[in-house]
Amino acid sequence: MRTLRLLTTGALALVLALTACSADGQEGDADPAVQTPTATPPVPDAPLTATSWTVRSVAGTTAPADREARFTLTHEGQASGTLGCNRFSAPVTVDGTTVAFGPVTSTRMACEGAAGEVERALTTLFGAGPLTWKVQGGTLTLTAPDGSTATAEAASAAE
Repeated sequence: MRTLRLLTTGALALVLALTACSADGQEGDADPAVQTPTATPPVPDAPLTATSWTVRSVAGTTAPADREARFTLTHEGQASGTLGCNRFSAPVTVDGTTVAFGPVTSTRMACEGAAGEVERALTTLFGAGPLTWKVQGGTLTLTAPDGSTATAEAASAAE
């Protein structure tokens, strides 16, 4: 009987000690050095290659949502996707923080409106010489030597 009473008392003391240790967030008990996680974690940097990039803007023109321009760069040095209307492919070379697109080969459908503007601007940007690239979070920024830019968003894992 004495052993049972000691076990019960020990278990009760352990429960009380654990409860006191887990009273995090109580007024006056919070450790200012402990940071509370944010509701949305930061988006990790996506890799330049092997990521499907959806163009959001190019040379000041916002890409229309109904005619998305998308592209992927492979580790083997190939770019492919859609410019908004037409499918394309091109050789590509990544060297440090620069990427250079070779001649763009594409289908030849007529494309008018905002999608056509984005297609023409993206084709011009790809041909502008070595582009500086930077990925921050899920956003890729390509910058041409003349300062014109394109931004693209990494596809989600569900896509």
